Amino acid sequence: MDKTLRIGVASLVERPMPELAAQAARLESLGYDQIWVPDERLLRNVYVALATIATATSRIGLATGVTNPYTRHPAMTAAAIATIDELSGGRASLGLGAGGGLDAFGIDRPSPVKALRETTAIVRALTGGERFTAREGMFPMDAGLNFTSSRRVPVYLAARGPKILRLAGEIADGVVIGGFARPEGIDYARRQVAQGLERSGRTWSDLDVVSWLYVSVDDDAEKARVAVAKIVLASLVTSRPILDQLGVDLPGPLRDHLDRTGWAFPALDAHEAAALLSPGLLDTFAVYGTPDDCVRRLREIRECGIDHLTCVLFAPSGSTVDDVAERLAESVLPALR
Repeated sequence: MDKTLRIGVASLVERPMPELAAQAARLESLGYDQIWVPDERLLRNVYVALATIATATSRIGLATGVTNPYTRHPAMTAAAIATIDELSGGRASLGLGAGGGLDAFGIDRPSPVKALRETTAIVRALTGGERFTAREGMFPMDAGLNFTSSRRVPVYLAARGPKILRLAGEIADGVVIGGFARPEGIDYARRQVAQGLERSGRTWSDLDVVSWLYVSVDDDAEKARVAVAKIVLASLVTSRPILDQLGVDLPGPLRDHLDRTGWAFPALDAHEAAALLSPGLLDTFAVYGTPDDCVRRLREIRECGIDHLTCVLFAPSGSTVDDVAERLAESVLPALR
């Protein structure tokens, strides 16, 4: 039997905490199932934000979207997410990834697969009420939480590269498939995850499969297309090692542009980025268009074996992210449930 589809929203924590509380309450009233809060750059603190959301809501799930093994010791992460789980009445999940944008702080990211494997083990043990003891590895320690965790907090691994996708299949409670919006990309990711499942003797029923999607909806499909163009261009850059596996064939002018700029994060505005991207390339990494367009695309993604859609919302010109969340909830999501 298919799992019940869950639909979440990723927050960029772009607003002060009192406004975030009101936004979270509104998202809950609109029927969303999860809010994911990032832990990257120097945004507002992820755990303060999750605590703010927890106290403003009663049902919606809360997750880091995502944190990493390098900026905090995994034991501190375990204590933090267990505290959020306690505050929220058992609604927290821990999203983990390899970490991005850490070079600016002089933070290296050695052995990300090993770091994520060990972090997952530490978080599982500590939130499960156990003591974690290791003399070797990246995080040698001998400690347990100094309070009783409400439960063992679920751990999700986020990735688009093959090694961490395989690791997610092997050890995680959930996998967050980053930024693929066509069956070719999702099928690529699921093939990697399946290898991890096979290695550990688990099945798909043991894993919550999350599709992390860049989404914009508007009656004017062109405005929605422009709204996602810059993040799609950025996704091309960060997916460079696996573009061939996604069936992506870059047109000459776009490849020339990326080669000329050193495949750096795009310094273009949205309209300039949109001019470089064909509909096929946009469709590879984003869901956009009219409500009917988005229903069709999201149904296609759901049918690829996705249990959980997480939408990173992009506002077309003349609207806000809150407007997009409301339009999605009112005109798109009912058709998926």
